[in-house]
Amino acid sequence: MQRSPLEKASVLSKLFFSWTRPILTKGYRQRLELSDIYQIPSADSADNLSEKLEREWDRELASKKNPKLINALRRCFFWRFMFYGIILYLGEVTKSVQPLLLGRIIASYDPDNKEERSIAIYLAIGLCLLFVMRTLLLHPAIFGLHRIGMQMRIAMFSLIYKKTLKLSSRVLDKISIGQLVSLLSNNLNKFDEGLALAHFVWIAPLQVTLLMGLLWDLLQASAFCGLAFLIVLALFQAGLGRMMMKYRDQRAGKINERLVITSEMIENIQSVKAYCWEEAMEKMIESIRQTELKLTRKAAYVRYFNSSAFFFSGFFVVFLSVLPYALIKTIVLRKIFTTISFCIVLRMAVTRQFPWAVQTWYDSLGAINKIQDFLQKQEYKTLEYNLTTTEVVMENVTAFWEETSLLMMIMGELEPSEGKIKHSGRISFCSQFSWIMPGTIKENIIFGVSYDEYRYRSVIKACQLEEVAISLVVLWLLKKTASQDKGNSTQSINSSYTVIFTSTSTYYVFYIYVGVADTLLALGFFRGLPLVHTLITVSKILHHKMLHAVLQAPMSTLNALKAGGILNRFSKDIAILDDLLPLTIFDFIQLLLIVIGAVTVVSALQPYIFLATVPVIAAFIMLRAYFLHTSQQLKQLESEGRSPIFTHLVTSLKGLWTLRAFGRQPYFETLFHKALNLHTANWFLYLSTLRWFQMRMEIIFVIFFIAITFISILTTGEGVGAVGIILTLAMNIMGTLQWAVNSSIDVDSLMRSVSRVFKFIDMPAEESKPPTKSFKPSKDVQLSKVLITENHHVREDDIWPSGGQMTVKDLTAKYIDGGNAILENISFSISPGQRVRFKYSLLCL
Repeated sequence: MQRSPLEKASVLSKLFFSWTRPILTKGYRQRLELSDIYQIPSADSADNLSEKLEREWDRELASKKNPKLINALRRCFFWRFMFYGIILYLGEVTKSVQPLLLGRIIASYDPDNKEERSIAIYLAIGLCLLFVMRTLLLHPAIFGLHRIGMQMRIAMFSLIYKKTLKLSSRVLDKISIGQLVSLLSNNLNKFDEGLALAHFVWIAPLQVTLLMGLLWDLLQASAFCGLAFLIVLALFQAGLGRMMMKYRDQRAGKINERLVITSEMIENIQSVKAYCWEEAMEKMIESIRQTELKLTRKAAYVRYFNSSAFFFSGFFVVFLSVLPYALIKTIVLRKIFTTISFCIVLRMAVTRQFPWAVQTWYDSLGAINKIQDFLQKQEYKTLEYNLTTTEVVMENVTAFWEETSLLMMIMGELEPSEGKIKHSGRISFCSQFSWIMPGTIKENIIFGVSYDEYRYRSVIKACQLEEVAISLVVLWLLKKTASQDKGNSTQSINSSYTVIFTSTSTYYVFYIYVGVADTLLALGFFRGLPLVHTLITVSKILHHKMLHAVLQAPMSTLNALKAGGILNRFSKDIAILDDLLPLTIFDFIQLLLIVIGAVTVVSALQPYIFLATVPVIAAFIMLRAYFLHTSQQLKQLESEGRSPIFTHLVTSLKGLWTLRAFGRQPYFETLFHKALNLHTANWFLYLSTLRWFQMRMEIIFVIFFIAITFISILTTGEGVGAVGIILTLAMNIMGTLQWAVNSSIDVDSLMRSVSRVFKFIDMPAEESKPPTKSFKPSKDVQLSKVLITENHHVREDDIWPSGGQMTVKDLTAKYIDGGNAILENISFSISPGQRVRFKYSLLCL
């Protein structure tokens, strides 16, 4: 990795994120490689963050009877969290002040206030400076909060992994790999982007108080009619939120159940295929998925009613605020337009920012409590060392065991019911289950200790690995020659980050666009329901196709994949398809239509403004294209960097007894931190380039608003209404267009998950089997608890054999296509009633 330009960047470069320009330019011109990514700052390294949080957590455990993880997090991150929160508040305050200057500008065109016309230019300059100040405050604050969230996630990732290596075997028997993956991926990811919203739990009430004071000055008591409507709407949204959380909690249990079975299926895929359990496993997982999707749909419907309420509330807030005052007294136009601007900010604070903040705190505290419970689980006890002897001493030990349990008790994995076991502290352990650490042959032999040339060569010779190495070199040369003969077609396919449409995906893409079209045609509160229903149906189909593809894929393909990567598709990517993608597409469509309508109205009132709109749209298109070239590649690298984290976790759990016996926990913690740092480097660079893009977009919007402001002031003459409409809509365009831009980037980013799912769907399949009937689970049967598969051959007595016999002739087997033969020209026969003992299993016929 390259050294980060951030280390030597100036204050202005850090403020405007200009230090990311080299990687953006390189990503636009060519494909990015892992070597192009910058090293992470030392403050973001997993070693430093883990040590810091672990020290505070140990302090919490030692000082209190009821330790709280949130207290340890508070001591680590609180002051920086509050510093960026205050900056965020100052940036939000500028939104409340802007309508005041807007009202003064509009008032300067009133025939009764001609003396203020001379200061209209100065008011416009002040209004534009407020937008500049807002830009310089908000973006560093949001980036700082995102970075703190990332650091919290990294520290807790490491803490969970270290705790996993210490858990007792009794606890590990009750925890599946799927549950651990769900804990890491689904819960901890909430900190990365949700932390920026957490401060609105106190910013929003302060902003509402300030806005109501300003509205009272304009409309007196009638201003509270609009606030009352917003409060009723917020309570309605809170009720919907509680209903949604009930569905989400129920759904979380089904997700964990599905991931547990999926994880077991992936880990034991060879047994699944050996016993022809593919169909049974597919039915079992799909039955759980059916129940999960019912709860997903209910939660999504509630969520979209909530989102639709926000878009409809704007008109009613202004109408209810102005109408009582207009009926009692006359009202001038400038008050109406100023009220509209105030209500736009007020609506965002009451119906969006505050509920989102409450939801963020609810999710974050729930995740912290889950992690806290996990960190307090029972650990395994190391045996008492007796350095005066080299023997294993057992004193008055009472236990009930098999041979494996005896070995586990000697190593400390199991505890005797009575007595003590002592040893010198040095144990050599060889598990009956084969376990290979991902990495090179040399890394597996050394296993984290200092390199000894003589010992290394002795192991190579004893295991006859020299012959294996020669064979692998020859095979690699043959493959390289063959790949060169085929040309660069494969390389061009693999190097593409933007193609997500494969041979089987056209139908689903058409399905998505039908849902989008239905949404555009729908009206009222129900306009989002067709899109919600359609996209969740798409997610259901994609999960089914991906599960079927994995179960039907040949072992040669599955051996080339990592278990953590496969499980990540079924956890993280499916969660995105279920939850995030529908909402993001819905918001993007709504916001885009609002911006188009506002630009159309402003251009119709003042044709000169359309001339300012054209270069803004052109700049937006060029800047977005420039950014997406790099962001797509960084997001892809970030996704690829996420899989090694879960793969290392799965590998560590499988070989936990071995690495504990040899005392290699620190070495594996170092490897885990290395994987975390690799992922962090990609994620931090993606966050930085994203903030660079969003800041440039807002600068373009500020220039656009400045142009509109001065064009309207210099050309509208005495048109109070025209000035009010133009400037009010321009301010609305500012916020809405930026929101729409962010949504478009989010849609593109989330579609990476769709791309990864399609890659699994298009995996090669085994030889075709006879078609089976489509599975439709009964409503009265819980197949997740019991599955009964009927064997129809039993009814046909003339076909069902009375005994089993196996004849193998000239069998040659390979792990992968083109690989070395592990069995070659093997012939044997097993008669009915015979038993054949293999290394780890017993075959009876």
